[in-house]
Amino acid sequence: MVFHIQSLARRHRRARLAIFVFPCVFLAWLFATLPSLYARVRLDRSFPALSRYEFEKTPDVALVGSSMTFRLFEGYFLKTRPRNIAIGGGSALTDLAIVASYQKLPRLLLVETNILSRPVDEVLVQQFGKNDAEPYQWFRPIRAIISFVYYWIKYKSEAGNVDQLPRDKPSDYDISASVATTREEFSSNKLDDAMVRNAETLKRLVENLEGRGCQILFYELPYPDALGDTHYAVMARSLVHATFPDANQWPRLDFHEQQLRWVDATHMDERSAIITAQEVERLVQSVK
Repeated sequence: MVFHIQSLARRHRRARLAIFVFPCVFLAWLFATLPSLYARVRLDRSFPALSRYEFEKTPDVALVGSSMTFRLFEGYFLKTRPRNIAIGGGSALTDLAIVASYQKLPRLLLVETNILSRPVDEVLVQQFGKNDAEPYQWFRPIRAIISFVYYWIKYKSEAGNVDQLPRDKPSDYDISASVATTREEFSSNKLDDAMVRNAETLKRLVENLEGRGCQILFYELPYPDALGDTHYAVMARSLVHATFPDANQWPRLDFHEQQLRWVDATHMDERSAIITAQEVERLVQSVK
């Protein structure tokens, strides 16, 4: 009887110890993990469009490209609502690699070809493409909720601006310093080899996506002050057209360039971005 009582007492002590130790171990693990989880959330917020692409339903139409296309905000498209996953400081290659990593693809991809000197950012592809080896898979539902809430908080209708701004007179900006710097950079041939390599990468990505049923069309956005005639712009244009010579993949777009204004050598102001987005939307509506 005494032995039985002592045994029960030991069990109770072990149970109380376990009740105390388990939360301590869990809290220690949680505090050790929190910096990594916070860094992941911050990364999602740095690339909200890529985060949405990872967690939301695959869009019917998507735009890919550099910060030039990034400026064409989704809110400017009132009738078609394409997903804009262009990357500021990046290029279409990274976007295409991310899209290609998923089993389900958009029906139509519109690919900006202005910036051809930047390679695929493999780190971003691992972070936002399909990656079953990514750590903390259990945290994905929480990331998805944060992504949705962030979009909901930040969302604002652009309908008023889309209706009014194209009617306003264009504003003029002094971008001479930015244009001069960019013209000097674009006059160099030091990026030619990189563009040739990236054109081959673009070809492989496009062939992969087209082979899986995705339709791909290309477009080039206009530059200010004849920057489109510089060595860099001509080289990129020539390479991409030589790589994809099918004229059907190059729809005619009228961007009303006389109406467009830029705040620097590559980025349009809001009014111009709306006018450009409306022309892209016309294209999307025409493609069945």
